[in-house]
Amino acid sequence: MNDETDSSGIVKSGERLLRIIEYLRENDSMGVTELADEMEMSKSAVHKHLQTLVADNYVKNEDGRYEIGFKFLTIGGQIRDQDLLCQFARSAVRKLDNRTEQNTAFVVREDEYGIFACVSSDRYGLRRTVPLGNRYPLHQNASGKAILATLPDEEVEQIIDVTGLPQKTENTIIDRTDLFDELETINERGYATSEAERIDGVLSVAAAVEAPKSNRVGALTLAGPNNEQLKRKVDEEYAETVIEMANELELQLMYQH
Repeated sequence: MNDETDSSGIVKSGERLLRIIEYLRENDSMGVTELADEMEMSKSAVHKHLQTLVADNYVKNEDGRYEIGFKFLTIGGQIRDQDLLCQFARSAVRKLDNRTEQNTAFVVREDEYGIFACVSSDRYGLRRTVPLGNRYPLHQNASGKAILATLPDEEVEQIIDVTGLPQKTENTIIDRTDLFDELETINERGYATSEAERIDGVLSVAAAVEAPKSNRVGALTLAGPNNEQLKRKVDEEYAETVIEMANELELQLMYQH
């Protein structure tokens, strides 16, 4: 083992590059000194890593402030466009948006997390808090809980063992028993809801979508302001609409060539 590889086989320089990318993603832009302070590294070392990323067009330098480059969009777009579940889901998201005039999205499961793979128009300014590609623990919102409800209890337990049940708002479910009770309710009625469980002031409803040929699972979801008007709409109309369109999407996936 050399100085650039730790006991688990992880290359330290590669890990530092990825950490820099994550810091830039979370903070929009940063200078060398800020990054060095955050990462507890020398400014010269951080600068060398940044120069590598800039040279390969992954990061751009705007007057000494470093930002994520559009090359990541090329990679992310290719990943999404190659994913059959996402290919079919994009039209479903647009259709649900047109029918409900609410923010709509499609979430895919990746290991222990949910990923926002398709997002509709931004009527309520949610795009910044729920950007495309946003990754989150599955227990924290309606789409994640809808996905969890499709899984065997043992698999849900394994997911919780990895992620825990971190609290995002005061309404987030943080108790295993409460979560399993909620998943049972979701299975009985066919959809999940979340009242400000991940983002304060946001109500969402979601239904799971299972792709039988690939054993993949995602969720079609609708979100808006957590008020009585939207709650009534969910009860009277939107929940059934989301279920109906999730079922349509499953049928498309089942009979795709």
